Amino acid sequence: MKTLQIVVLSIGLLLSLTHGFVVVNVVQQRPTTATRPTSFVMPSSSSLLMATPAATDGEEKAWRHAKRALLRIGAKGATKTHGNSLRQLLEDHTIVKVKVDPKPFDGSLENAFTQLRDLAVESGASKDIELIQWRDSDRMILFGLPGTMDRIQSGDFPPPPPP
Repeated sequence: MKTLQIVVLSIGLLLSLTHGFVVVNVVQQRPTTATRPTSFVMPSSSSLLMATPAATDGEEKAWRHAKRALLRIGAKGATKTHGNSLRQLLEDHTIVKVKVDPKPFDGSLENAFTQLRDLAVESGASKDIELIQWRDSDRMILFGLPGTMDRIQSGDFPPPPPP
């Protein structure tokens, strides 16, 4: 068993050095059963996820302030109705989380942001709608009204919780 673990760890180290893979966990063996794989090899974060910008403390607070996605974009992509809904939601909430299926946007949340912003502008929103943050792992984009990023960086947003 020790030899098997050493071989698995050696292969994992070799993969991580040559191909940028990360080995998570190792193969475990129960004495009475066959080998039960509990590990998986996944590409390193640089090749698995697009370059998601690191969140500042203020951006993280804003992300948590928006409790859930208020708008969802499915596999059929975005329509004018989605743009109008985003405009109305931003008027009411300042920041809006949008859950996106990235497939219709060439797999990119950045492309999804651009298309949704353009649709919202067509329906009467300001052309300066801000991208606060996106998270590939959650498939979510956080939109903000113009000036929201400045308010986040100055500490004025999100507002403090009620007493």
